[in-house]
Amino acid sequence: MIDIIYNEWMLISALGFLFAYLFVFEPYGWLMENVLSFKPFNCVLCLSFWSSIIIFAALGHNPLNAIYVAIIAELTYRKLVS
Repeated sequence: MIDIIYNEWMLISALGFLFAYLFVFEPYGWLMENVLSFKPFNCVLCLSFWSSIIIFAALGHNPLNAIYVAIIAELTYRKLVS
């Protein structure tokens, strides 16, 4: 039981870090400025939330964990750019 909870929280934090580092990645910054300049793709909170809902639904996990992913991604991104 404990390893299931541990694995789920590792997935949540890994997805949060992944989305935070995506916005620091230079090619995605260029793509976001030139091609994807609308709301879900230029906001860390929005992109991480909606993308992780799709990922969790596809994997069969609880989609409400996307809230935690979005919070981790937003706070990590704020720490990276400050």
